[in-house]
Formats: sequence, structure tokens, C-alpha cells
Amino acid sequence: MITSKDVRNKRFEKAAFGYKQEEIDEFLSQLEAELDEMERERMESNNKIQVLADKVREYMRDEDALKDALLGAQKQGHQVINEANEKAEQIIEEAKAKAAELEDEAVRQHAEAMEHNREEIAREKEALIEAQQQVADFKKSLFDMYKTHLELISSMPETFEEATGTVQTAEQIAAAVTSEEL
Repeated sequence: MITSKDVRNKRFEKAAFGYKQEEIDEFLSQLEAELDEMERERMESNNKIQVLADKVREYMRDEDALKDALLGAQKQGHQVINEANEKAEQIIEEAKAKAAELEDEAVRQHAEAMEHNREEIAREKEALIEAQQQVADFKKSLFDMYKTHLELISSMPETFEEATGTVQTAEQIAAAVTSEEL
């Protein structure tokens, strides 16, 4: 590649019937200026390309960092979800176990209460039977006493003459009734 320095340092031999030296020098000066301008633009373009390449590399590093951060966030999100699901399952299992325990305790207490009630009912039935027996015994003794009293009353004389043959006083009759009851 020809540079402006090459153009500046280029010397031609003088020949007869050649080109005018001033025109050649002027053309070479223009060519040198244009080559200098092109070299400057090329350097600026290279600098811009370098800056852009640095930015692209920086963006790529940022992209990689963002990808890593996103992947880390996704992993952490999955981990949090898995931990939450495990914790929820554990809570559900504990609740089921507690419910089963409470149910077993309620069944046990119910069975104890039922047994206690059966025993209480049996005692009350026995008490009822005993009370019924006492009522029947009292009723029988009361009927027996009434029967005895009726017999005594029936054996009493209806007239005074009958009474004088076997005279019993009211005290004697009462004493007789009382001794029969005992």
C-alpha cells in the first residue's frame, strides 16, 4: 500500500520531452494530501472500530453476566419453589398426623365415656331394681298390715253384747297389732 510518505519521497528522473515538473509536483502534493486524509480517516475508523469492538466485548461480558444472573435466579427460584413444596408437604403430613392423633384421642375418650355411661346405666338399673323391690316389699307389708287390720276390724263385735263376752280394750287390740307387725 502506497502511503503519503512514499509519494513525498518519490523522485522521478528528468527526461526530455517529459511532463511539466510543476504539474507533477502539484499532482503529487494533492495525492499526498488525499492519502494523508485517507490515512487519518482510516486511523479514526480503526479507532472507532476498536471502541466499538471494546463496547461489543463489554456488552458480551454483560450479556454473559446477565445470562449467569438469570440462570442463577432461575435455579434459586426453582430451589425456593421446591423448598416451599417440601415445606408444604411436611406441614400437610404433620397436620394429617395431628388430625389422626386427635381423632384417635377423641375415639378413645368417646369409648371411655361410653363405657362409663354403660357402667352408670348398669348401676342405675340395679338401683332401680332395688328400689322397685323395696317398693314391692313395702307394698306387700302395707297390704299385709291392712289385711291384719281388716281382720281385726272384722273380728270386732258389732254390738255391745257381743263385746262383753270377750271384752278387749282398744289398747289390747293395738298391742296385739303391734306385736304381730314385729
